[in-house]
Amino acid sequence: LKLFERAGLAPAYVNFVAGAPMIAAAQSKSIDVASLGTVPFLIGLSQGLDWVMIGINPEGAYIEGLVTRKDSGINTVGDLRGKRIGFFKGSTAHYGLIMMLRQLGIRRDQVTLLHMSPAEQLTALKNKDIDAAMVWEPWMQRMVYEANAKIVGTEGDIGIYTHVSGYCVRRDWLRDNREAAVRFLRALVMAHDAMKKDYTVGVRALAEAMGINETWAETIYKNAPPPKIHEWANPRYNYSLAKDSALHRRLGRLGTFLLEENIITKPVDVSKVMDASVISEVLRTWKGPSSSEQSR
Repeated sequence: LKLFERAGLAPAYVNFVAGAPMIAAAQSKSIDVASLGTVPFLIGLSQGLDWVMIGINPEGAYIEGLVTRKDSGINTVGDLRGKRIGFFKGSTAHYGLIMMLRQLGIRRDQVTLLHMSPAEQLTALKNKDIDAAMVWEPWMQRMVYEANAKIVGTEGDIGIYTHVSGYCVRRDWLRDNREAAVRFLRALVMAHDAMKKDYTVGVRALAEAMGINETWAETIYKNAPPPKIHEWANPRYNYSLAKDSALHRRLGRLGTFLLEENIITKPVDVSKVMDASVISEVLRTWKGPSSSEQSR
């Protein structure tokens, strides 16, 4: 659709396989805008990277969850006692798993927690080396279809809404390039409105980006539709960028968790890490279709 170009930008795309090199690239100023999860965002802050979140990528609560072998004896998340669970340390899935266990009253010494990458979790499920995995898409689909597994529950099912990605920029870059930031979000609004008219555009893009078939991509897309961009500045929206919003409070709790788990070595100050002013500026002058979305 060339929406960034239509907004007056000429972006250069850089792919990263993990958050750490993206943090390094932002610190060296070799990238200006990063799309990354809440955990690497907070890790970057703990390392002295002065950046802010100006937008939300997918709402991910329903595309991260517990996947189990069909013969594991796990039919609900309450059946985890005595089981071997794979997870990736320092991820939102790590946080989601521990919060899930806490909600169920399951102590850590009542399960076996094994740190492994999503690819290793897939292999371990196939080989019956673990009973369950706490993981995100598209690995959930791969486990279902390649490891004879089933999805028992997602983080959203139990009220955990931490798995979300954000569009993050250095504070000094935003100060000096505010018009570019406005144009960037204007292009995202155009993309949002285009996908509201024809969601298959998003499905095809997701399939290509993840290297998966469109059937899997459609399942993922339906569970994680585009965020309600017209509501980003609305403090009542579950993923609002407004100060003291639900997402803002969740970032604070996640930062505390990362410190307790020794993922970061010092506390992070999240009081000013989200900036709703850019999207507010975009929406004030937006001439596209009006939003009928309701906050949630």
